[in-house]
Amino acid sequence: MGNKLKTNVVVIGAGGFGREVIWTIQEHNKIYDEFSVVGFLDDDESLWGKMVDGIKVLGNIDWVFLQKKEIKYIIAIADSQIRKKIVEKLGREKISFQTIIHPNVVYSKSSKIGNGVIIQAGGIITINVKIGNHVHVNMGTTIAHDSVIQDFVTMAPGVHVNGETVIEEGVFIGSGAVLQQKLKIGKWAKIGAGTVLRTNAEEHSTYVGIPGKLKIK
Repeated sequence: MGNKLKTNVVVIGAGGFGREVIWTIQEHNKIYDEFSVVGFLDDDESLWGKMVDGIKVLGNIDWVFLQKKEIKYIIAIADSQIRKKIVEKLGREKISFQTIIHPNVVYSKSSKIGNGVIIQAGGIITINVKIGNHVHVNMGTTIAHDSVIQDFVTMAPGVHVNGETVIEEGVFIGSGAVLQQKLKIGKWAKIGAGTVLRTNAEEHSTYVGIPGKLKIK
């Protein structure tokens, strides 16, 4: 029997989160041996050609347009707006994106997970959860039943989303935030670290505190 053909992946973003994603890939490979990491892409020119945690920085995003072999990309950049711009730029070239899930994540088969999603160690996703494309679910985050997480949402470590909650496109949720059930978080809103949110959140707004309140600029 021949060797299993691995999926070539490139991680976009060589910062702290990108390095954590490499670790997640390595942990995944210990069990499934599925991915071959080609390298990082990063806008920091001083990193080009150098090794970061044993992985070569190949160049910036323009490197993608010179490639002919089949590669899948993982965007490891926490800023949701930057992530969306990269997807829009690469989408014109029919680029494929890879979802990566740490092997100790617990999730139900009834839940649906989109393309380009990153789910880090310690995550728990229960029943009938819908996660869109290019969502980041960081370490120790839990998402309860029947919740909907739309595209480009970023959840920092230790977020807890209770059931039947809808989180719209581009929302950022800070570390340790708790969202009570049946809430609607409007697109591109920000929920501060440690916030306990008990009410719906308006679009393009920021909520902080216990209980979470709209932050007035």
